[in-house]
Formats: sequence, structure tokens, C-alpha cells
Amino acid sequence: MWAELCDRTNQLVPNDSVAAVADALDYLCLAQLYLRDNPLLTRPLRPADIKARPSGHWGVCPPVNRILAALGPLQAAVPDGHELHVLHGAGHAGPSALAHAYLTGRLERTHPELRLGAAGLHALVTGFPRPDIGGEITPLIPGHLHTGGQLGPALAIAQGTVLDAPHRLSMVLIGDGECETGTTAATWLAARALTGTGDHGTVLPVVLLNGQRMGGPSILSTLSRTELTAYFTGLGHRPLYADGRDIPALRRTLAEALRTARPLSAPGPSSVLVLTLDKGHGAPGHVEGKPVACTPAVHKTPLADPAARPSEFAALADWLASYQPGQLLTPHGRPRPHLVPALPRPRPEPTRLPAPRGCVAASTQVADRSANVSFAQAVPAVLRTRAQHGPFRVFSPDELASNRIDLTDDQGRPVPWAVEVLSEEICHAWAQGYTETGRHALVVSYESFAPITTSLIQQQLKHRSVRRHAQLAPLPSIVYLLTSLGWHNTFTHQNPGLPSALLATADPTVHVLTPADPARTAATLTFALRKLDRCTLVIAGKHATVQHPLDTLDAELRHGIATWPHLSHPDPDEPDLVLASAGDLPAERLASLARRLRTERPDLVLRYVHVHDLTTLGEEGTRPLALNEAAFTAHFGTRAPIIMATSGYPADVHALLGSRHPGARLTVLGYRDPGRPVSQTRLQERCGLDDNTLWRLASTLAPAPKEKAVS
Repeated sequence: MWAELCDRTNQLVPNDSVAAVADALDYLCLAQLYLRDNPLLTRPLRPADIKARPSGHWGVCPPVNRILAALGPLQAAVPDGHELHVLHGAGHAGPSALAHAYLTGRLERTHPELRLGAAGLHALVTGFPRPDIGGEITPLIPGHLHTGGQLGPALAIAQGTVLDAPHRLSMVLIGDGECETGTTAATWLAARALTGTGDHGTVLPVVLLNGQRMGGPSILSTLSRTELTAYFTGLGHRPLYADGRDIPALRRTLAEALRTARPLSAPGPSSVLVLTLDKGHGAPGHVEGKPVACTPAVHKTPLADPAARPSEFAALADWLASYQPGQLLTPHGRPRPHLVPALPRPRPEPTRLPAPRGCVAASTQVADRSANVSFAQAVPAVLRTRAQHGPFRVFSPDELASNRIDLTDDQGRPVPWAVEVLSEEICHAWAQGYTETGRHALVVSYESFAPITTSLIQQQLKHRSVRRHAQLAPLPSIVYLLTSLGWHNTFTHQNPGLPSALLATADPTVHVLTPADPARTAATLTFALRKLDRCTLVIAGKHATVQHPLDTLDAELRHGIATWPHLSHPDPDEPDLVLASAGDLPAERLASLARRLRTERPDLVLRYVHVHDLTTLGEEGTRPLALNEAAFTAHFGTRAPIIMATSGYPADVHALLGSRHPGARLTVLGYRDPGRPVSQTRLQERCGLDDNTLWRLASTLAPAPKEKAVS
């Protein structure tokens, strides 16, 4: 369908219109970088018209502009029920995305002051980089997908956007520098893991072969055409080459690339479009005898200070005038009529996802059904049930079987909605593309290797934060299940660092859930996968077997914390000792301690608290579920010693408490790196979670019977 549509628009829309759009985009990019006034050159350029400190990126704009111009007629012709997305690997093409959103009229949706017109054009050009948008691509620029500033995941994210979406085409623009990243290099092959896993849409990668990274030649640019063809062919792709200077040839090659592009679900080679155009195309080659286009400066602003340097001013004036902006834009800042056929029309905003209802009720019902069963029984059942209710995907780096999550059919074959590939980064990127297009996903990983994705998650959180501030439609949550915890793993497989890194961001959407048993884990996953616009880490051991009463589960899910009455004395104003657990092994160890204390120290007034969501410990007002002072006191008292055990690092708890830290009355136990391989028993001893150490600690902190009687 896409190739035929492209052929038709190639016949209907003149090449001159497409070339004019490319020139207009180039000019608007250049004007944003350099001009503070006179955006259409309606009078001779003066030094006062030039920004004192030009900033932004020119180098990547020319090839991006040619792709956007070539795609314009196709985007305008996309029929209802189909979607064409443009996803950028690097965010440096901010001027291009802004110029394109302005020319198409989309920009005024989010920024009414930047509507098509003389005032909007002046604001666009003179205000760049705007403090409320920035100089790079963000969700604030409509019509362009870019989900983080880190190079590498764009191709995998694009693949995620088209999973289970046969109506969707994603064009992903990848710089030749980005092709050097491990994630991009692995993703070409990883696409094979998606064959036969459903009815998917199509990804057409566009490699922008401009020859330069920021600091020198790219590796791809050192390959001959024969070597480059062999490289992509070996990866399962069919490369087609286009020269960015030849718009008619580019349009023909684009149509051919779409003709040979295959849906992700189809076997066989699929096309990749390689666009060749020198980095910084159009920039002056030399100023005062010094080369410009061959230096790293072309990555950003090739002319560093044209307002103060006469030779650079003259070069810039000639450069700007060469585009003849008056032939591209009217005095009112609108595209001339001959550009309009090559511009896509604004399309309706996507339907907002309905707010989730009944999350807690549904989750508690799951817990009731999962009572007294193992992790290996409870978790797969939850995921299979979720897969029956709308689009849903599970991604895992070859660890489902190891994590005791059996997602195979009756013949022992993997279910199509669960995909494994041995790369944490690709699993995250697939899930990111899937959730950013409105579907729910889960990433399952060993706790120790999940930190590999820290930067990718943090970039996605920044992206989501911008969306929230722009009041854009909420999206399905980022959800991770971290299991195979270090307590039952070898020395090299012990690293609970991902929660620490995400909690340190203070992002209000981050939730670290620490269910106490398999039934609670099942309920927690059900809950997390129904919520919107959260980033949730569910930390649960695959070895957990102890079942605790479920009468407080409702409070744990709603409020993130609950006092367990079966291990606490009835409503004392101030207990003698508070025990607090966060996680299944901590709950097992502290519940055992509580039962022993109630037997051997019946005089001792105990309060047992389970922290289901670590963020409840945050300072009041800093996180959505952070306890207010009254609730904090109701759980932890004002004078009683507190023994808290957590699955992760004790430092996470101390950092969350901040200014309301209870001081010396709080002892936090958690993972401590043993420094060398040790047995599981020895690890618990080192971390203070064995029976003897816990008993000694409680005996030391709790008031002695005689002292209590005297008081």
C-alpha cells in the first residue's frame, strides 16, 4: 500500500514543489540559528539582525529536511485508518522539526503564538532556542517522535511502534554516527526475533550517511559502496542509495524502498534507505581561506560569530540570500502556493486512553486467586490473563525460563506476545515504542542486569515529563518486573542498583513496589499494568513461598503501606518496637522475628509495618504517595526504635526519608556487597538478616522487661 501511495503522489506532486519545501526548511533552520530580526530579508541584512551567540545544530538539518520534504506528499495522502510516523534518532534536528511543524501548521496546536503568519514566523526565528521548547526535538514539537537524547535505541523504538499495528509505517532517521552504537548495531539482527510474533506494521530505516560524527569521520563513511552493501545485506536488509542533492531521484528511491520494505512479521530481507549528503550541506566552504564544512564546527553553527566578524557576516548574508526566501514564503510568513501540494495536512489528535478504573478491586481479586501458590504459578497466570484483554507485550533478555515465568503454549512454543532477545537495551526500546503508541508492555529482567537500561529509562522519564507539562494525553506506564534477586544468586548477579538510580531522579511518576509474597506480586503486576503515566519497578523474588494474610492488601495498593494487624498489638499510642519490611525476603525474615518476639517477649508492644511502595517514605509533598506527618507517625511512632529491612540498598531508604529521618532510632538493613562470592546464608548474615543477628538487634533496641516495668 505504501509504495503504491508513494508512486501516486510522485506523479501528482511536482518535484519542484518538493525541492521548494526542502529549500524552505533549510532556510528556516538557518534563520533560527542566526537571525534576531528581518526573518524574510525584506531589507538588506545588517549585523544588528544577527544573534550575538548563535546556537543549535546545522549539520544534520539538510539531510533531515530532504527526507521530510520527500515524505510530505506521502504524509498528505495517508488514508484514514493508517499512520505514518517519523522518528528521529538524534534530537539535534530541532530546527528542522520546528520549521516543518511551522510550515505544516501543526506547531500552533501546542504554541498558538507560532501560528502561520508574519508574527508567528518572527517569533519562531528570533526566539530560537526558546526556553519553553529548547533547541532539540521534544514532545512539544508535534508531528515528530523522539523519545530521548541518548543515541542508539531509535531503530528498536521504531520497531516497537509497529508491533501489532499493521496499519502503521514508521520512518526512523538514524545518523551514521548512531550506527556505531551497540544498540543500533544489534537491532538490525534483533528484528528477526519479531518474525512470526503477530501482525505487525513496517519500519523503513533511513541512514543519514553524511560522513561525519561530531568530532571526525564516521566508521560507515570509511566503507566502500560494496562493503556497505555487504554489511547491510549480511544483517538481513537490502540497501538502496539516494543522493540528497537530487530530489527526483530521492523520491524514486523512496518509492522503491517502500516497495521492498517488509512488515516486521514477514521473513526475508527488508529495505534500508541510505541517504548520502555531506554534513552541513550548503554551508560556506571557506571563510578567510579557512575550511568550514570540513571541521567539527559544521556540526553546530558553521559561522561562529557573524555579528562581530565582517568576513563571516558577508558569508552568512550570501548564504541566506541564496535560498531566495521571498520566493518560498509570502510577506505574511506563509508558504507560497507552489509549496502547498508537498506539505502534509494537520491530522486529528490521537484518541486519549480512558482513565483506568477498578485497579485496586481487580488486583485484590487476583491476589485472592493466587493465595498459597508459588511465584512460578502466580506470575504467568497474571500475564496470560492480561494478554487476553487488549494489546499487550512481554519483553525479556532471554530470562523468562530462568525466572520461572513459563509463557509457552501446549506444544512448548513461546506465546507470540512474549519476545526474548539477549539485550536489555533492545527489550526496553521495544517496550518504549510499544507504550509510546498507546499499548501496555512489561519488561522482565534479572535485578542485577536491569541497571544496564538506567540511562534509557531516565531519558524516557524526561520525555514523559515534558509530555505531562504540555498536558498531552497520558500513556501506558513503564513497567519492569525485577526478579532473580541477589539474595539467591551468585556474586556477579547481585546488583539492586536500578531502583536507587530512578529514585534519585525524584521523578514523581517513579514507584518502587516491594510485594511481600507471590499473591501480592500477582496483584501488584495487575495493578501496575492498568495504571497510566507511571514508571513502576516491581521487585519480587522467584524463590518466595511464604504467604502472609491478605487483609491489608487494599491499603498496600492504595496507599503503598499498611500495618499488619496479625503481627502488631492493637492500636498502641507508641509501641516499644517497630518492625518494617519492604520486599518478600525482608517480610519473611522480619515476620519470623515478630512471631518470636511475641512468644518470648509477650511484654513487648510491637507494631509491624509493610512498605509496599518505597516512595511512601519520601518527604511530604515530594511524591504522590508520600505519607503526611500524621500518617508517618501513625506507622512509625515518635520515639520507638525502628528496624527496617529492604530488598535493595539501605541508602535508598535513608535518602527518601530526607529531613524527616528518625535519626538514631532507625536501623535499616538491606543488601551489602560481600566483596567476594559467599553462600546465601553467609550473605544474609553479612546483611544482618539472619535469625541470630535480628534477634540480637531487637533485644538491644527494645526496652528490657525490668526497665519497662519501672517506667
